[in-house]
Amino acid sequence: MDAHAAVDAGAALGRRARVAWLLRVNRVLAEEKPLRSLPAFAAAFHGGMYDREVSTSTVSRWETGRTPVPWRAVRRYEELLALPRNTLTATARTVWRYWAPGPVLDVDPAGPAARPLEDLLEQAVSGDVLTGDDWDQLTDGLCACPDAVLMPSGTWSVLAERLVEEMVIADDLPWMLRFESLNRLLNHRRGGRTVIAVCGAMAAGRARLTATEIVCALDNCAHPDAADLVLNELATPSGPLAHRGAVMACFRKVRYRHFDEGQLRTLVRAVRDSTGTGPFGDQIEPLRAHLSAAHPEYSRSVLGRRGPTRRHGEGDGADPDARALVAAAVHRVTARLGTVEPDRVCDPAVPAVLVAETLASPLFDIRLYAAFLLAATPYRPVLADALAAELVRPMAVRHEELAVVLLEALRVLGDHRHRGLLQRLAVLPSVPRPTAYAAVRGLGHVAADHSTGDFLRGAVAHHHAAWLTDRDPVTAATLESLVYALGMASRDDLLTAILTGADFLPVARTAAAWWLDIPAHRRASALR
Repeated sequence: MDAHAAVDAGAALGRRARVAWLLRVNRVLAEEKPLRSLPAFAAAFHGGMYDREVSTSTVSRWETGRTPVPWRAVRRYEELLALPRNTLTATARTVWRYWAPGPVLDVDPAGPAARPLEDLLEQAVSGDVLTGDDWDQLTDGLCACPDAVLMPSGTWSVLAERLVEEMVIADDLPWMLRFESLNRLLNHRRGGRTVIAVCGAMAAGRARLTATEIVCALDNCAHPDAADLVLNELATPSGPLAHRGAVMACFRKVRYRHFDEGQLRTLVRAVRDSTGTGPFGDQIEPLRAHLSAAHPEYSRSVLGRRGPTRRHGEGDGADPDARALVAAAVHRVTARLGTVEPDRVCDPAVPAVLVAETLASPLFDIRLYAAFLLAATPYRPVLADALAAELVRPMAVRHEELAVVLLEALRVLGDHRHRGLLQRLAVLPSVPRPTAYAAVRGLGHVAADHSTGDFLRGAVAHHHAAWLTDRDPVTAATLESLVYALGMASRDDLLTAILTGADFLPVARTAAAWWLDIPAHRRASALR
């Protein structure tokens, strides 16, 4: 199947099928070979977080998507397969929310809380370390009490502020658990409006350099305040990253009909007037196509002379040569799946669709969530190596459209073995600047704690000198992302040097000050 046809096919691969495949592939490729047998797995299922006997046919229906799997059963899969807690549960809940046909207000708990809600609340408003799993249990407990009154009155704000600050400096599972916790709080009947206001204030204020994910999180929230905030960031953005988050939030807000007619007209004007250029403008053209398809009555206003797009993903401004290169890369990466016990490849059509979405979808969120799903399977190291192999091809590095999506995927799937590749691409003079920017973004996520020696110091000097020479937007964005990498690597010495350097990019100095001002217990919490 052609890569872009596979992306279209992915739209029909619903959330139940994705969760079912996640469970099935982890069982079929489990390290404990006896558990690969469906009857043996079903026989061992009773216990731990699941206190009921299950039949082979029940597990089969879960794993084929014929019936939805209870969240406690997902947790039991983790226990039986000896996977780190939340590997499957957090991924499944994230996929369940993102691919839902309508807004997900909350989800059932994945099991009883290990500690009372009161204890979790006290810990959250204190200076204690709080893990992602703690946040998950805390927000589950609050959602079970939709009319909960928290005292003193500012507790909702304190919770939201800490959760958002930890979320934007977390990574991998700790990030996913906090992002899903934020989604649940945004829809809380009593606290939601306060949480929305905190998100808006932080995205426009001290957290503006991490505003994309904060504003984007509003896409699942149907409260009118969330729609107003998104539209305000589109029309009069507090910064380019907040604007990008607002653009990304609009895909699902349009699909969920969160905007009334007046707001829809505001959205049409904002999208029509957006240039879609620069390092943060990549989602404008896909949004134009999405909005035009959802509301044909505004197609002429949105698209102007561009004309209607022929299918999902076309009309996004992509170079046909780059599309062909991406399709070829998808084919080669997909072929690597067969090296993972080829006689046990689990429904090869599903991972093929996920690889195509990861590399060929024009929507950033679809690329991200497909990568998350693949990362929670035994395919992860093989796919990461395949992405790295693509990035050593000179053709891939020269074509930024291909290099950027490969680097975005490696940012999710990669590990310490790929750190050196990212470092080389981040500073090599022959690498195009958008590619170097994507590589620098990966430095804060792929083995950030493995950054040793003077590489980061040299990278700061390299990109600072480039910015002093031409001061273009891509180089500025690269310096901002490099500050994030410094924070994730706990390089407070270099953050201080940037903060006190009078000739540094002002927004980089602001970012450094923000990192240095984050309380130690929150920085420690975000890693867990």
